[in-house]
Amino acid sequence: MNCSACGKANADGVSFCEYCGANMRAQSATNPVMAAPGGAPAAPAPPSAAQVAQMGRSLLGTFSLGEKLAGAGAIAAVIGFFLPWVSTPDLGTLTPLLGQLGGADLSHISVNGVDLAKLVGAVYLYLLAAIAAGILLYFSSKATASQRLLMAGFLVMIGSLCGPGTIATLLFVPLIQSVAGAGLWLFGLGYCAIAAGGLIIIGTLGKSAH
Repeated sequence: MNCSACGKANADGVSFCEYCGANMRAQSATNPVMAAPGGAPAAPAPPSAAQVAQMGRSLLGTFSLGEKLAGAGAIAAVIGFFLPWVSTPDLGTLTPLLGQLGGADLSHISVNGVDLAKLVGAVYLYLLAAIAAGILLYFSSKATASQRLLMAGFLVMIGSLCGPGTIATLLFVPLIQSVAGAGLWLFGLGYCAIAAGGLIIIGTLGKSAH
């Protein structure tokens, strides 16, 4: 450690300067940033909430309109998976199927994607697909134009898995309309947004290529 009075180097931990006798402990108190024992650098402080928010805004600033739409769709699809897909006091012909969930009271029932996945494990693949779309969008911010085009194609494929089909069923099948909960609408719209975002990305990249 260098003495602030004479500027000469002293051994770590000494109380007084070996050359001029200045109080080294007072200097340490006014200079709290010190190396860790053994000469290792001190651990960096964790980022503050404001820094995290700034990093999030910087990341969003790198996204195009299509990427933002697809990202919002991925978030909506994930949230919709955990919200009620079926929520109704009058189950009608769905009573035998929903009775397999083990509920004693079927006068009113609320079933989400997790509940359906307990009956058919493949339902979890829809949740994983929405998460995969979000991961693709994260990496697309650092990808080249050709890589972003490929990722956009995957987004269209992921969004087409169940988005258009779910919304079409909700709009044109009266039985599903009567029992559908908010989660199923959010889930379907989220997947449609993923596909639409991928198409917008492809169109934007195609224009920039010309």
